[in-house]
Amino acid sequence: MTTPNCFRKLSLGGLLAVAFAILVIPAFSDDSLHLGILDYPRFQAEETQVIAFIRTKQLDKAEALLRSMSKRYPKSPTTHYNLACVLSLKGKIDESFALLDRSLEVGFRKPDHIKQDPDLINLRKDARFKKVLEEAAQPLNGPTWPQFAKATVATGKDGAVLLTESNLGYSRKNGMFMGLIRVADGLAEKPVTTLDDKVGKLLGKWYEAGSAAGNAGDLYDNHDNAHSNMNFRAYPQLTRIQFGPKIRERNLHHGLQRHFVYSGITLGNSSTALTRGIYWRSQVRGALTQPNGAARLALHYVGNHFYFYPEHRDHDVGLNGKNGGGYGDVFPANVPYVVISQGSSGSDRAFMNAFAATLAAFRPEVKKKLAVNGFLGPSMQMIFRRSNSHLETAQDYFTGKAHPTVFDSKNLDVVRMIRRAHAIKEHSLPPFAQFKAMHEDQPIPAQDFFDFRPHQKLFDTPCAVARVYKTTAPTHSITLDAQGSRDLAGKELTYRWVVLRGKEDEIKIDKLDEDGSVVEITVPWHHRRPVLPGSALESNRVDVGLFVGNGEHWSAPAIYSVYFPANQKRVFDENGRLSSIDYGQDHYVDPFIDNVRNWRDEYRYDDKGKLLGWTRFHKEEEPQLFTPEGLLVLESAQDGTPIRTVPVRYLPKKLPDERVIVVQSPPR
Repeated sequence: MTTPNCFRKLSLGGLLAVAFAILVIPAFSDDSLHLGILDYPRFQAEETQVIAFIRTKQLDKAEALLRSMSKRYPKSPTTHYNLACVLSLKGKIDESFALLDRSLEVGFRKPDHIKQDPDLINLRKDARFKKVLEEAAQPLNGPTWPQFAKATVATGKDGAVLLTESNLGYSRKNGMFMGLIRVADGLAEKPVTTLDDKVGKLLGKWYEAGSAAGNAGDLYDNHDNAHSNMNFRAYPQLTRIQFGPKIRERNLHHGLQRHFVYSGITLGNSSTALTRGIYWRSQVRGALTQPNGAARLALHYVGNHFYFYPEHRDHDVGLNGKNGGGYGDVFPANVPYVVISQGSSGSDRAFMNAFAATLAAFRPEVKKKLAVNGFLGPSMQMIFRRSNSHLETAQDYFTGKAHPTVFDSKNLDVVRMIRRAHAIKEHSLPPFAQFKAMHEDQPIPAQDFFDFRPHQKLFDTPCAVARVYKTTAPTHSITLDAQGSRDLAGKELTYRWVVLRGKEDEIKIDKLDEDGSVVEITVPWHHRRPVLPGSALESNRVDVGLFVGNGEHWSAPAIYSVYFPANQKRVFDENGRLSSIDYGQDHYVDPFIDNVRNWRDEYRYDDKGKLLGWTRFHKEEEPQLFTPEGLLVLESAQDGTPIRTVPVRYLPKKLPDERVIVVQSPPR
């Protein structure tokens, strides 16, 4: 019998409406009205570079780049606004106001952001600043972005579809292109698979009986120039995405897939990595450490997109390239949004093949309902993680064993995956776990942490929240609210919070309401330790997972991660108080997250345990005394009471080998 292609009519607008009902991604730019459709990636790359220059106080470089951008993009609101910020920081007040006025003329309308922006602090006392805020609060009289107004639909043929710039819309909300694709007719009449193994026979049997959906309407999106293609010939109903010359010229078809969302269920991969220089990293670690990177992964997750990347060098036994040749697990967070494969090029193929089979195994009505509501990604992750062969009991699903950062293909059990997918019924679908950060400890710069970057927030997304432990406090607490978790049938949910990685006896999870939908999680400092008891692989991260259950199914996890910089060695006294921190440990830490400081701090307490301050030891320099408030003591009375103090700033300093260290000003 022929199974109808019930997914062909899932519109991109409908998928995005579902995605944004679950997920809100902050705007990356307000400039899509003024740029050509394929100019966005260059603009965004330059905007990201500007942000990096400003954060590292390289204001001359930021100004030069922004002036160049303002000539290329004369109607770009954010370019003029960012240039105004740089000029404000440099004390060029009049010119800064002129650029602010220009940004308002071309559409910048964020009065709250302007009012709170610390880069504009030098303008706030000027009477002109009030007028800027008043103008920013006025609605913009001008055209709005006509989403997809000029985009045409790319139609598949012979198992492939050519995507060109004419098939693209653009979303200002998330900085991504929207590809409009319609698959060819007749795909549902092709065999569901050419495999002749147990997986193939089960899929063929179910598809012939009409109880399996197949892959008609599903897309395959390769982003490594076919270097590591999945076995798409084994799934004849798939449609491969190919890219037109202008997209290829701008290299949007290669590397991390951060540019596109498509109007169909999509499998994709890029078996690539950044292999050179001090910023080497896998594609996923790149996403987790760039602005809005995790948010874009999250959009794929709720938009029925499944992407696969190798870990390359980010998840191998060893320390600093020794004792096994690797660096340990250096991912700063764990997310449920993608599948990261153990190994390098080609290690992702087995997972894509397994996911293609699983997508085909769903019952047609189940697959459609999950996709329409944005639940297909979470359901697939649940099925995959529950079905790995090394899990011995159902309870193992609620342990770190089932939710590593990176997955090994030797643990794949595709038969178990497709059986679990096929067993799901329309009246009882898996729920969706998500949470948001409500309150958390806020460390004070130059007192609780010493860095030129913002404090510990790495990213906040609906199913993954990540922090960097920068505070000198003995613990960090955060309140997470999971009441936004959903069940499509409206069933009552059970909330289960689990330590997946870290010292379970020291991490506290306190329920703040009766059902446990809101909790306070308190995490103490963790030194480097095995990812699981007995494992040779080590990490500097804690993971806490949230699972929600509806009586028949448990969800995929939402994960809270805390990363502890490996270049710090902390010593605590017998009372649990911080005794010292050596910031100069020669251990690898992601340079986008933390940098070496060439000093050691030793903390001083009175007889009652009250903090008196700390003594800072630099190499070959006299020790320095600091007050509990982080002020440098220049002169003290005979009894040690500070008489004269000065605040200290922490700045980046670039070394000849391109590394960056943190230095203090004044230095002595």
